[in-house]
Amino acid sequence: MADTNDSARIVKPWTVIVANLPVRIENNIRVDNCSINLERHWKRQGYLINTFQPLYDYRGHSGFALVEFSRDLKGLKSAFLFDISFVEKRQGKAEWDEASEQTNEFFAWMASEEDYNKNDIVGCNLTNSRDLTSVPNIQMQEARHYRMVLCNLSEKVYIQ
Repeated sequence: MADTNDSARIVKPWTVIVANLPVRIENNIRVDNCSINLERHWKRQGYLINTFQPLYDYRGHSGFALVEFSRDLKGLKSAFLFDISFVEKRQGKAEWDEASEQTNEFFAWMASEEDYNKNDIVGCNLTNSRDLTSVPNIQMQEARHYRMVLCNLSEKVYIQ
């Protein structure tokens, strides 16, 4: 369920969109050319990737993938660092929005509410099994979790 916080919202589980992945044509179908190698490469770099989901439509591989990170705060940090690594190379969302289709570089950015609400292959896949949340909401949930842990510990200490 999406939260109603007015802060910028991101997709949970933490998801990064990768665009402009290379494809090749076989029998008039676009075929994934490198996803498994990219996933291995990024995992070797230390990113906490849970799944790498290439997106397909009726013509084959769309050139997009969703990279899902571990669902904890370490995964969120890893997703943000992954996103920042592309921004630093000028291969983030802003550059993708301005890119011509002739570039060989791929682009990546943290999936946001804008992406989630788009009526395209990415938006449809994001809404199928993911939700929106905000950083303040994440912080509130973490604080609640730690309060419960402390209360349970205090109760156990008191009983003994």
